[in-house]
Amino acid sequence: MTGRLLVAALLLAPSIAFAQRGSGRTQADRKTDLFPKEEMSKGPTLRVRDVEEQSPLKLLIEKRKDLKLTDAQFAQFKSAEDKFKEQNAPLFKSLDSYLRDLKNAASSPSDEARTKGRDARSGIMEVLKELRTNYDASLKDLLAPLDADQQAKANQLVEKQREEGDKMLREKLAGVERS
Repeated sequence: MTGRLLVAALLLAPSIAFAQRGSGRTQADRKTDLFPKEEMSKGPTLRVRDVEEQSPLKLLIEKRKDLKLTDAQFAQFKSAEDKFKEQNAPLFKSLDSYLRDLKNAASSPSDEARTKGRDARSGIMEVLKELRTNYDASLKDLLAPLDADQQAKANQLVEKQREEGDKMLREKLAGVERS
């Protein structure tokens, strides 16, 4: 008799345990968002590296085979890129600072933070404008000695990159309050 009770208890124990758990789903099984999506989208996602990647000099160096650059032309492009990086290092440093200020301002709802954010955004736009002007000047000097086919191909590549870069900037600066 005790053997039958023991067997019955062993067979019923898992059923009872499952019934107490309910549907089998616990709070730990449920997916919860730790950070609301609205909070995650605040602030820019732009990085200095994103802007550095938009260098037309870098693009043309990477596309040297498509442009059929001679060794001398390639060396000239590399030299110009190194010179550009050195000359514009302070601009990239200030861009990094403005981006940090903008991200900090986006995380705070205060009026002071909004003002800092507007100032940072304005600073970012000025730096980007200055960098583009510097890129254009460097590019003009580099493209002058190229033949007509090389110039046409280079201009086409640079224009396509510029369009994609403008789109990227709009996307990565989205979520930032505009003044």
